[in-house]
Amino acid sequence: MVGVIDIAELIKNSPFELTDVDKAVLNTAEKDFVPHSWDDIKAVIAGGDMSLLRRTPTDLRNYILWTRDIRSQFGSATTYIVQNRLRWTPESPQTGPSLFAYRNATPFADESDYRILRNDWPYAMMPGTVHLVVWSKTPVAVDAEGDPTADSRRCIMEFLERTFGDEMRQRKHVGDNILWFRNRTVWQSVRSLEHVHVILRDVDEDFVTRVTGQRPDDAHCRTYSPVGVV
Repeated sequence: MVGVIDIAELIKNSPFELTDVDKAVLNTAEKDFVPHSWDDIKAVIAGGDMSLLRRTPTDLRNYILWTRDIRSQFGSATTYIVQNRLRWTPESPQTGPSLFAYRNATPFADESDYRILRNDWPYAMMPGTVHLVVWSKTPVAVDAEGDPTADSRRCIMEFLERTFGDEMRQRKHVGDNILWFRNRTVWQSVRSLEHVHVILRDVDEDFVTRVTGQRPDDAHCRTYSPVGVV
């Protein structure tokens, strides 16, 4: 039997904490929703409150339902990502701040210590913008507020230049086509896996596929369909 989503129930029983922004999005019609512009995203990152970033109403609804499904099958989204996306083997027993053994204590210095993937549930952005997640076995040092330290920021910036610099200098908006952020723990939906978000503007999809090993349609937001829901 085909059903209609009960938004009030979805909000009340979400498998992860919803922000006030999320709740407003869920109560917004898709036709009335306006995605973030590049300048919007820059302003949010500069302000430091990532809870202001929004998914589309449909993607947020499906993300909640997908998370429920994944938890029922795998126990947690973390387990699913480790087993099916990253294919990493956790330490057993865990002996340090990381779930995984890593080769280099400097984040993003060794290619075997990280993996770049498309965000399965990206924030709502204008066409031509791609949202990636860089998952790291190596912990990223943060300050008391949960923001990357100066040394961590330097490591991340060097990684971005090494990985994306040459390609993005061939695109439009040179110098203003790469953004990144690391969510504070309170805003992370996958809290036990170290990760940094990267957003690319006017990027060639073939380049993204080479870097991630994933086509655009490999993201769950493109393929997930809740059973019995319209």
